Amino acid sequence: MTLFTLKYQPQNEQQLFGQQKAVGELKDFITNYKTKKSRAALLYGPIGVGKTSSVYALAKQLDYDLLEINSSDLRNKDKMETFLGSALGQQSLFFRPKLILIDEIDNLSGVKDRGCIPALIKAIENSSFPVILTANDPFDSKFKMLRKTCQNIEYHKLQYRTIAHALQWVCEQENIQTEEKAINSLARQVDGDLRGALIDLQSSLAKKSFVFADITTLSDRKRTDTILNALTIIFKSSNVENALSAFEDVDLKLNEIFLWLDNNLPHEYVKAKDLAKAYEFVARADVFNGRIRRQQHWRFLVYIYNLLTAGVSSAKSERNTNFVQYKPTMRLLRIWQSNIKNAKKKDIAGKLAGKTHVSKKQALEQVLYLKNIFSNGGGEKIASELELSDDEINWLKK
Repeated sequence: MTLFTLKYQPQNEQQLFGQQKAVGELKDFITNYKTKKSRAALLYGPIGVGKTSSVYALAKQLDYDLLEINSSDLRNKDKMETFLGSALGQQSLFFRPKLILIDEIDNLSGVKDRGCIPALIKAIENSSFPVILTANDPFDSKFKMLRKTCQNIEYHKLQYRTIAHALQWVCEQENIQTEEKAINSLARQVDGDLRGALIDLQSSLAKKSFVFADITTLSDRKRTDTILNALTIIFKSSNVENALSAFEDVDLKLNEIFLWLDNNLPHEYVKAKDLAKAYEFVARADVFNGRIRRQQHWRFLVYIYNLLTAGVSSAKSERNTNFVQYKPTMRLLRIWQSNIKNAKKKDIAGKLAGKTHVSKKQALEQVLYLKNIFSNGGGEKIASELELSDDEINWLKK
């Protein structure tokens, strides 16, 4: 089943809901680019309000070739200069006008990616084609010079009436019977995120109707709601292309995504062959993740997400029709509990390592001998020498 977010992706400016002013400014920037002082446009605003969609819609409407670059693929100065130098100076196929879209510049950290933003500004100044950047929050100090280089176009949070209108229109196209109360409730609940509203609408449809009772299965949109939607798309989708973008708006660190998949895969993929194949994709993704940590090869990030989304989705021989409640891993809680339990031991080992000039690993092994000494009534001089607290002394005496 094709996702509504793809099936009803806007094809022209008339199909873009609630952003007429911003879209008008963007269209003017593209069509009158040669007369503009700014060589790039920066589209900013909350997620799910139409920034990227409007670029695609106008490119199609105006018959432009569109080259999209995700900023996470260009995580150092050399790659930024090489890629953009080629992309911004090269004529498009058949000499059609060209648009360059650099999506989600928020991904540039400003520390690890030092040099990227100056390289980006320099490339933009020499561009022969309109450059469009998108960001959720461009007001970080690291983007100060970039904002000055660009024409800033704000995309505001969509009103609930606009979202309700869009949802109603989609339901009409799908011949879905709706209750006005249900549509309005969902529109209010997503807090201006039209893309999220379409995902929630589709995920709650068990039949060709959408009533208020269906809303009760949808909680407020939080971080875990987003990951649950993403897992549903990956595990239940019959088309791997639908799964590719599942993690785009998931506000979780990559390591946490690994843990969510690891914890829920055995419950979703009940066939041993399917599960083994899925874990093979996860393992390959983890290999690339290790290379990023060791060698800072951020170009591997796209491979990781492809393996965790389309790879895991393609591993199943058939979709599991049973309802599976996805849950967060308890591993982090157990690690935290273990750290709390061993905190005093590590603190004591740290003091012992400092005084005896050994590694902390060796000192940890010696703590057992200290416990024997203190539990048998000794250790006063040791406590004084190591400057142990009362809590640490009591811990050693137990």
